[in-house]
Amino acid sequence: MRTSVALLPAIALFIAPGLAGCSGDAAPAAPTRTDVGVVHVPTSAAPTTDSAGHRIQPLPAAVSHVAMSDDRVRGIDYSYLQPVGWSRADRRLDPPPDTLLQPDDDSVPAFIAVERPIKVGSHSLSEVVDGLREGFEAKGLAPMAAPEREIAGYRAMGIVVDQSEQVRHVYYVVPYTEQAFAIRLTYDPAHPEALDVYRAVLDSWSWG
Repeated sequence: MRTSVALLPAIALFIAPGLAGCSGDAAPAAPTRTDVGVVHVPTSAAPTTDSAGHRIQPLPAAVSHVAMSDDRVRGIDYSYLQPVGWSRADRRLDPPPDTLLQPDDDSVPAFIAVERPIKVGSHSLSEVVDGLREGFEAKGLAPMAAPEREIAGYRAMGIVVDQSEQVRHVYYVVPYTEQAFAIRLTYDPAHPEALDVYRAVLDSWSWG
């Protein structure tokens, strides 16, 4: 995969004014009817924006089962299971990542890179992610949000940015010990199995 990695920004902090939230009292629930044989099951739709108000780009559902080895890839204050069929590798990325995996099969254009953690002190996760978004926007790209999730018990926010029809970047940023960890998948959307591997890596994550 010919990826112009030079245009990918490192995490930078652009301190933006906090968004003031507003809340109101929830409307009282209607009393449950007991004279009809109907059970009302509450329903909920997937959110269309993240907690910072950015529109979410839905990601494809899993298409394959991912086998994980017993080997753990260890980085700075974290580790994760190594997927079967993927290996540690070196790529010319700037800045160099802390850890990087890519498929053993050269026909699958993808890699997973964990950026070296950045000290963020008291800055919020939203501020850090907004800084990364602004870096993409400065390059003329249009980042969207990924569905929020937890990584080893810590809240993570995501970014999806399409560099071209063949190159998509998915980042999840998670704070740990006043540092921000950016975990990145770069892949061809025509190979969604790489996204399944990425999710399995995030699911196997541990700290320390």
